[in-house]
Amino acid sequence: MAKLTEEMKALLAGMQAYVGTASAEGKPNIAMKGSIKVLDDEYITFYELTGGRTWRNLQQNPWVVIVVANWNKFEGYRFEGKAEIISDGPMFEDAKKMSEAAKIPVPAKAAIKVKIEEIYDMQKGGAKIS
Repeated sequence: MAKLTEEMKALLAGMQAYVGTASAEGKPNIAMKGSIKVLDDEYITFYELTGGRTWRNLQQNPWVVIVVANWNKFEGYRFEGKAEIISDGPMFEDAKKMSEAAKIPVPAKAAIKVKIEEIYDMQKGGAKIS
């Protein structure tokens, strides 16, 4: 079972993260996400606010990759897992608040909770570490 370390959590909290998804046909998409948060040792969350390609892909294919890196230190991680779309409850309410605060012209779509299944060390040539 993949577990986030304190180092990984700190990197996710301090650096820009990117979320990769793919359509049902396999067409890839990558998007910056400013709402990435560590929920616990096994889950990373983010908010889907605008309803673009990431949102469409998640509805067709729940597999997600999240990449975070500190380019100054040439270190980073790739986290892969299955996304759960959350459209009610406290996490979704937080997504709506963020959307409103950012003055996004469309309502927030969902909070996304990703169960991390595999972790890769980008500094070590993408070697699987968990």
